[in-house]
Amino acid sequence: MTQQTTNDLKALLKKDLANLEQLHKVLQGEHEALRNNNALDLEQAATEKDRLLKAIRERAKTKIRLLVNLGYHPDSGETPSDFLQKKTGDQVLIELWRNAQSQLETCQRTNAVNGRIINHMQRRLTRISDIIRGADRNQSLYGKAGETQSLTHSSVLASA
Repeated sequence: MTQQTTNDLKALLKKDLANLEQLHKVLQGEHEALRNNNALDLEQAATEKDRLLKAIRERAKTKIRLLVNLGYHPDSGETPSDFLQKKTGDQVLIELWRNAQSQLETCQRTNAVNGRIINHMQRRLTRISDIIRGADRNQSLYGKAGETQSLTHSSVLASA
């Protein structure tokens, strides 16, 4: 492995770490925007998230090309950090790779939480829209404990 390739990978990973840190902050902002129903902040977060992810994806392609040129086979089942450990033994490079992977996983978890919130909000909005339009086929009421119960013809709404 050439020193230039090692330096190139380190530089790419440092940029990834900086972008992943920014992405995590954007995802936290997105979470706050969801919590506060702030559509403007949510739109800005989505735009920034797309920009950062595009940059990270482009660098990922470059990193894989560098690794493949060194003899790495993505379908081998070997992780890139294990390959780098065997090939270079460069602890700084391996630590950068592992830190980037860890930060990426953190961002993925945060994004998944935000995605579940968005999905829940979309379902709730669809349900409210259906009720307003009178298209709610699964009418229900709230029970004593706050849970939803199907409204059937045998349900007693009031008694005299």
